[in-house]
Amino acid sequence: MTTELSSPDLLKLEEQLTCLICLEHFTNPKILPCHHSFCEHCLEGLSRVKKNGTYYISCPTCRRSIELPKGGAGAFPVAFTLNNLKELYSQMKEAADSITREATCSDHGKPLEFFCDTCATVICSHCPLRSHKHHEYDLIADSYTKHCQKLRECIEGKKEALKKVLSALAKREDEIREREKEVLEKIHEMVEEMMNVLCQSERKLTEHAKRVTDAKVKVLSEQMKSAEMSLSLLEDFEGYVEQSLKTDSPQQVLRSKKQMMEHTSEVTAGINVKELHPKEKADFVLSKDIKSLHHIGDIVTYSSTALQQCRVKKIDHITHAGKAVSFSLSMEAPDSSLLSVPLSSLRCSLVPVGKGDQSIHTTVTTTSTDPGVYRIQCNLSTRGTHTVKVQVYDVHLEDTSLVIPFNPYLYSITQVCTVAELNGPYGVSVSGNRVIITECNGHCVTILDREGRKVKSLGGEGGRSNVKFIYPRGVAITPDKFILVSDNHRIQKISMDGYLIASVGKYGSEPLQFKYPSGIVISPITGQAYIAEYDNHRIQVLNPDLTFSHFFGSKGSANGQFQSPCGIAIDSQGLVYVADTFNHRIQKFSSDRKFVGQFGTYGSGPGQLNKPLDIAIDTAATGLVYVSEWGNNRISVFTSDGVFVSRFGRGGSNIDQFYGLTFDKDGFLYVCNFNNSRLIVY
Repeated sequence: MTTELSSPDLLKLEEQLTCLICLEHFTNPKILPCHHSFCEHCLEGLSRVKKNGTYYISCPTCRRSIELPKGGAGAFPVAFTLNNLKELYSQMKEAADSITREATCSDHGKPLEFFCDTCATVICSHCPLRSHKHHEYDLIADSYTKHCQKLRECIEGKKEALKKVLSALAKREDEIREREKEVLEKIHEMVEEMMNVLCQSERKLTEHAKRVTDAKVKVLSEQMKSAEMSLSLLEDFEGYVEQSLKTDSPQQVLRSKKQMMEHTSEVTAGINVKELHPKEKADFVLSKDIKSLHHIGDIVTYSSTALQQCRVKKIDHITHAGKAVSFSLSMEAPDSSLLSVPLSSLRCSLVPVGKGDQSIHTTVTTTSTDPGVYRIQCNLSTRGTHTVKVQVYDVHLEDTSLVIPFNPYLYSITQVCTVAELNGPYGVSVSGNRVIITECNGHCVTILDREGRKVKSLGGEGGRSNVKFIYPRGVAITPDKFILVSDNHRIQKISMDGYLIASVGKYGSEPLQFKYPSGIVISPITGQAYIAEYDNHRIQVLNPDLTFSHFFGSKGSANGQFQSPCGIAIDSQGLVYVADTFNHRIQKFSSDRKFVGQFGTYGSGPGQLNKPLDIAIDTAATGLVYVSEWGNNRISVFTSDGVFVSRFGRGGSNIDQFYGLTFDKDGFLYVCNFNNSRLIVY
């Protein structure tokens, strides 16, 4: 008998491989006609019965009488299936014995009941105390359960991912099929349109050809009619001549020779055969010009690789519509052409720089007039620099930046920064990366960089330059980067380095004379300097070389008259806005000095003004008009037509007295806070 095994499967298999005669594993098993199998040597040992010279044996299992072959038991067929099972049993038993050996710890002889996660091996209960001390381990059953769970989770996770991929692939296929339908429809529409155009062209060309033909045939018809009439006349005369020749004698014919020839000459003289030759030719042909029909379009596709080489080319035309901001965006393909993609494939979002990473979603539209140019619209709660993120299909283009200008429609008007320790800041102007401020009480002009750091101070105590100021007020930058400053009844022209270039004016009311000049602005159209004169109640205009051009206005409250004007601004169209301070209004004039309109009445309510001091126009973005009010200690915002938009400022102990104000090219608003001795940037 073989060693008893603990595995139920092996026990069952062993039963099938045991001979019922010797109760051992089959040795050279033979199969009887009754399909029972026994060892060859066991069959040889069975008793035999001889009948009619033939030996028979009885099957030990079914007792059937079996004829013994002449070759003996060895002649019975070999039981190959049992031989194969014996080989399989040997392999299974060897594996089972190996497992039995492995189920015991080789170091401690204890059952392997735990699994060490640190070493990825099975251990006994003594191993954690020595070689696997401080290792992570657990019962084999628990580790096995966890391992199975992880395997299933891994497989399930991958299956779910693959299912999502398959779903995405199916969806993308649907999108491509849908795109195919749209493209085919557009191709059909384009061809239909071209066919209509061709039909129209055919009709026009046919009509033209008919007109040309009719005109030529008309000329030929008139020639033919003349020729036929001449021929008929000549034939009649020919008949007359022939009749005379037949009826008259030769003597009579010769006697009338002269008259006959004269008559003949008269008849033939009226026939100009040369003039009757065809004047028109069959010289008209079709001039083909069908270049566009040989190539009427392409089916363009952008691979991910190609899209990764595209970039945002341009962002411009930033406009406000209430809280909404819109701008134009175009993208450039690798061949420098504008990238034109379906709207559904384009995504755009904005992320405020330095204010968290929360993205602002946008709406993308386009127009048929500008292929490849997309209009982006979004609702913003902030302004300043934003990162623009653009995605085409699944490809993210390189980020670019966009500066959202000051928006008075927002509920919260926040300061970007302040510059303190200024002595009565009155006027401000920005050019490039330089901010120029007049310090009225400090009798100087201060130049800052865009971060608010002082670059230099001109005039005043400790100032560097050869210029001096007495209560400087207005300031402007000329197109050629010189500084104009109004002070002490004059206008001074200074270089950025602080050197005096020119000085014009003295106290008085004549041309090139001033009484307390205040605001200065440079016309973007003519380059002339417009100066508001506080005590002359007028606007004096100087040419770029500071020679006198003209002035307009007088003291009064009628249209075109002023009561101590202080501030002045010019929009991109050349319209002049004047802060008519003690008339509590803003007046508008055309570039040729004609009164255009006004807005504002005395008061503190929305749209009312109290001693407006200065004006700034956001020409780069919104076109809105900003007015600083001395009497209301605030800034009021209007449309160019005078419609009130909003107001902001601060009262109380630190009341804001806003004087000069201006915008830079990025839409930041600079305001002089006179009594608090600081410059505020919004």
